[in-house]
Amino acid sequence: MKKLIMIVLLGSFVFSGVNFNKGVSYGDLDKDSGVTVSGTMGVNFDLNDSMSLGWDTGRGMTVDADGPQGVTVRLGYKGSTSSIGVGYDWWSGGDAIKTTIGTSIDYSTAGAGSDATSISLNLGWGF
Repeated sequence: MKKLIMIVLLGSFVFSGVNFNKGVSYGDLDKDSGVTVSGTMGVNFDLNDSMSLGWDTGRGMTVDADGPQGVTVRLGYKGSTSSIGVGYDWWSGGDAIKTTIGTSIDYSTAGAGSDATSISLNLGWGF
C-alpha cells in the first residue's frame, strides 16, 4: 500500500505544472550597513489551480497560494528562519512556455529579535 501511495504522489508531481524562477533579491533594507544583493533560483510544482509547493534558494521550502487581485501569498521555511511574503507578476506571456516578470516582498525572522525584509525582482518560466 505504501508503494502505491508513493507512486500516486510522485505521479501527481510529474504531471503537474512546473515553474522555474530566477531572481535578484535586495535584503537588509532596514540596516544602516547597506543593502545586500543576492541571486535566487527556485522551482514550484502546482498542487491545484491556486496553490503550489516549491523550493527557493533564498526562502527555502515554500507554499504559494493565489490571493486577491492577482497577488500571490507565500510562506517559506529555511533552517530556523520562517518567512511570509507577497508577490505580483506585472507581465506574463507565451503559449507553450509561459514567462512572467514580477516583484515580491518578503519578511523573515529566525526569532529572538532578528528579522529582515527583502524585495525581489523575478523572472519565471514554466509549463
